[in-house]
Amino acid sequence: MLLLRILSALVGIPIVIAAIHYGGPWFALFLLLLVNFAIYEYNQIIKIGNISFLAVVAHLGASFYLIIIYMEQYLLVTPLLLVLIFVMFVSALFNMGAEEKASLTESALSLWGIVYIGILFGYLLILRLQPEGAMYTFTLFAGIWIHDTLAYFIGSKWGERKFAPQISPKKSLEGSLAGLCGTIIIFFSVSILLPGLFTISPLGSIILALGIAVFAQLGDLMESALKRQMEVKDSGSVIPGHGGVLDRFDSIMLAAPFVYYFFLLIEML
Repeated sequence: MLLLRILSALVGIPIVIAAIHYGGPWFALFLLLLVNFAIYEYNQIIKIGNISFLAVVAHLGASFYLIIIYMEQYLLVTPLLLVLIFVMFVSALFNMGAEEKASLTESALSLWGIVYIGILFGYLLILRLQPEGAMYTFTLFAGIWIHDTLAYFIGSKWGERKFAPQISPKKSLEGSLAGLCGTIIIFFSVSILLPGLFTISPLGSIILALGIAVFAQLGDLMESALKRQMEVKDSGSVIPGHGGVLDRFDSIMLAAPFVYYFFLLIEML
């Protein structure tokens, strides 16, 4: 399993770096692909079937959201959400009867999936579209990779105390603390030793690393809670050794808004 994880990382990391580096339509298409994989996995998790009407609407809704973000037509976001709410509501009405509760629940879960996946992945695109977007996005991914790597190896080797046993039984307190502290130490060290890589102060680097680590763990717990609730082990198997897109990008998804607003605040000060 470890060898498979490493091999997948050796293939996947250069692809991610290239997509971030070239940006523009390349990064947008990369995210569009990830979003549709994630929606597919989400539909599998909530068990609505990927050829159902709601599944198709979820794919279209999340895709159109990314397209709107890429075109920077932010005024169209609210109309899109209104259309999606209307379509989901009408779908529930037409499925009323013996399965009324199921149809209403499925419509609500589908809409939540569009918001959860579409909007959070959308922040990655918004982040990359900034004037310093390449640096911001590389910083986000580097922080997540540092955090996850330290948490995984330290937790696997020395993890004894369960961090959230009811949500994620394999997550240990030792691994979580290693990911948190290690990310802070590395970011702080880079800000001191290689100040040209950061446009923020050493104190700012500590706050940034802390936020990335905390939101990374929250993102992982959020997806774990979803799988736990729906009695699913992995979201998918598209990434050998890592599971599905949601399994691999859950931390990044929730940390992306924090990184965006952090740098936005830094620019305003």
